[in-house]
Amino acid sequence: MSYQICPGTPEDRAEIHARLQAYNARYITDCAEFSLCVRDERGELLGGLAATRDLDCVTVDYLFVAEGARGQGLGAALLDRAEDEARRRGARRMLLNTFSFQAPGFYDRQGYRRFGGVSPCLGEYGQYFYVKELQNNPPQSPGQG
Repeated sequence: MSYQICPGTPEDRAEIHARLQAYNARYITDCAEFSLCVRDERGELLGGLAATRDLDCVTVDYLFVAEGARGQGLGAALLDRAEDEARRRGARRMLLNTFSFQAPGFYDRQGYRRFGGVSPCLGEYGQYFYVKELQNNPPQSPGQG
Protein backbone atom coordinates (compact mmCIF):
# COMPACT_ATOMS: atom_id res chain seq x y z
CA MET A 1 0.00 0.00 0.00
CA SER A 2 1.34 3.42 -0.85
CA TYR A 3 0.12 6.63 0.71
CA GLN A 4 0.97 10.25 1.31
CA ILE A 5 0.28 12.48 4.29
CA CYS A 6 -0.76 15.98 3.31
CA PRO A 7 -2.41 19.03 4.88
CA GLY A 8 -6.14 18.62 5.44
CA THR A 9 -8.88 21.01 4.41
CA PRO A 10 -11.85 22.11 6.55
CA GLU A 11 -13.89 19.55 4.58
CA ASP A 12 -11.35 16.83 5.45
CA ARG A 13 -11.59 17.80 9.12
CA ALA A 14 -15.40 17.52 9.02
CA GLU A 15 -15.18 14.11 7.32
CA ILE A 16 -12.63 12.84 9.85
CA HIS A 17 -14.93 13.93 12.68
CA ALA A 18 -17.99 12.36 11.03
CA ARG A 19 -16.19 9.07 10.48
CA LEU A 20 -14.99 8.93 14.08
CA GLN A 21 -18.51 9.71 15.31
CA ALA A 22 -19.89 6.91 13.12
CA TYR A 23 -17.36 4.47 14.58
CA ASN A 24 -18.02 5.64 18.16
CA ALA A 25 -21.78 5.25 17.64
CA ARG A 26 -21.27 1.48 17.86
CA TYR A 27 -20.27 1.95 21.50
CA ILE A 28 -21.80 5.28 22.53
CA THR A 29 -25.41 4.64 21.62
CA ASP A 30 -27.00 7.53 23.49
CA CYS A 31 -25.59 11.04 23.31
CA ALA A 32 -26.78 14.62 23.19
CA GLU A 33 -25.51 18.16 23.50
CA PHE A 34 -26.89 20.99 25.61
CA SER A 35 -25.98 24.56 26.44
CA LEU A 36 -26.95 27.22 28.96
CA CYS A 37 -26.65 31.01 28.76
CA VAL A 38 -26.76 33.91 31.22
CA ARG A 39 -27.99 37.25 29.85
CA ASP A 40 -28.45 40.60 31.51
CA GLU A 41 -31.61 42.71 31.37
CA ARG A 42 -30.52 44.15 27.98
CA GLY A 43 -30.04 40.68 26.54
CA GLU A 44 -26.24 40.87 26.57
CA LEU A 45 -24.51 37.53 26.96
CA LEU A 46 -22.72 37.40 30.32
CA GLY A 47 -21.70 33.77 30.18
CA GLY A 48 -22.53 30.30 29.06
CA LEU A 49 -21.78 26.63 29.16
CA ALA A 50 -21.75 24.00 26.40
CA ALA A 51 -21.72 20.31 27.28
CA THR A 52 -21.98 16.88 25.71
CA ARG A 53 -23.63 13.84 27.30
CA ASP A 54 -22.37 10.44 26.21
CA LEU A 55 -24.24 7.61 27.93
CA ASP A 56 -23.94 8.40 31.65
CA CYS A 57 -21.15 10.97 31.46
CA VAL A 58 -21.39 14.71 30.74
CA THR A 59 -18.33 16.58 29.51
CA VAL A 60 -18.27 20.35 29.92
CA ASP A 61 -16.83 21.47 26.61
CA TYR A 62 -16.84 25.22 27.38
CA LEU A 63 -17.66 27.40 30.38
CA PHE A 64 -17.23 31.14 29.95
CA VAL A 65 -18.11 34.18 32.04
CA ALA A 66 -17.41 37.67 30.68
CA GLU A 67 -14.65 39.48 32.57
CA GLY A 68 -16.97 42.22 33.87
CA ALA A 69 -19.39 39.61 35.25
CA ARG A 70 -16.85 37.42 37.06
CA GLY A 71 -16.92 37.06 40.83
CA GLN A 72 -20.72 37.28 41.02
CA GLY A 73 -21.46 33.56 41.16
CA LEU A 74 -22.51 33.17 37.51
CA GLY A 75 -19.99 30.40 36.79
CA ALA A 76 -21.11 28.45 39.86
CA ALA A 77 -24.76 28.94 38.90
CA LEU A 78 -24.10 27.70 35.36
CA LEU A 79 -22.21 24.67 36.64
CA ASP A 80 -24.92 23.87 39.22
CA ARG A 81 -27.60 24.08 36.52
CA ALA A 82 -25.54 21.88 34.18
CA GLU A 83 -25.15 19.30 36.96
CA ASP A 84 -28.92 19.34 37.50
CA GLU A 85 -29.46 18.88 33.76
CA ALA A 86 -26.89 16.08 33.69
CA ARG A 87 -28.70 14.25 36.52
CA ARG A 88 -32.03 14.76 34.76
CA ARG A 89 -30.53 13.15 31.67
CA GLY A 90 -29.23 10.17 33.67
CA ALA A 91 -25.57 11.14 33.99
CA ARG A 92 -23.48 9.82 36.87
CA ARG A 93 -20.45 12.07 36.46
CA MET A 94 -19.19 15.32 34.97
CA LEU A 95 -15.80 15.75 33.29
CA LEU A 96 -13.96 18.92 32.29
CA ASN A 97 -10.52 20.35 31.74
CA THR A 98 -9.02 23.76 32.31
CA PHE A 99 -5.72 25.58 31.95
CA SER A 100 -3.80 27.14 34.82
CA PHE A 101 -4.57 30.63 33.46
CA GLN A 102 -8.29 29.83 33.50
CA ALA A 103 -10.03 28.47 36.59
CA PRO A 104 -8.56 25.40 38.32
CA GLY A 105 -9.25 26.85 41.80
CA PHE A 106 -12.86 27.54 40.84
CA TYR A 107 -13.45 23.88 39.95
CA ASP A 108 -11.79 22.76 43.19
CA ARG A 109 -14.26 24.95 45.12
CA GLN A 110 -17.19 23.48 43.17
CA GLY A 111 -16.37 19.97 44.38
CA TYR A 112 -14.52 18.72 41.31
CA ARG A 113 -11.53 16.42 41.84
CA ARG A 114 -8.39 16.85 39.78
CA PHE A 115 -7.39 13.46 38.40
CA GLY A 116 -4.62 14.42 36.03
CA GLY A 117 -2.73 17.13 34.32
CA VAL A 118 0.21 18.18 32.23
CA SER A 119 2.38 20.98 33.55
CA PRO A 120 3.78 22.72 31.72
CA CYS A 121 1.51 22.08 28.76
CA LEU A 122 1.13 25.32 26.78
CA GLY A 123 4.34 27.24 27.30
CA GLU A 124 4.50 27.73 31.06
CA TYR A 125 0.80 26.94 31.61
CA GLY A 126 -0.59 23.65 32.89
CA GLN A 127 -3.70 21.81 31.73
CA TYR A 128 -5.73 19.97 34.38
CA PHE A 129 -8.48 17.35 34.17
CA TYR A 130 -11.38 17.16 36.63
CA VAL A 131 -14.24 14.80 37.51
CA LYS A 132 -17.24 15.11 39.79
CA GLU A 133 -19.40 12.14 40.70
CA LEU A 134 -23.05 13.15 40.71
CA GLN A 135 -25.43 11.89 43.34
CA ASN A 136 -28.04 9.47 42.05
CA ASN A 137 -30.91 11.60 43.31
CA PRO A 138 -32.55 13.80 40.67
CA PRO A 139 -32.69 17.51 41.49
CA GLN A 140 -35.69 18.58 43.54
CA SER A 141 -37.67 21.76 43.29
CA PRO A 142 -37.52 24.12 46.28
CA GLY A 143 -39.96 23.01 48.96
CA GLN A 144 -39.74 19.30 48.10
CA GLY A 145 -38.33 16.98 50.76
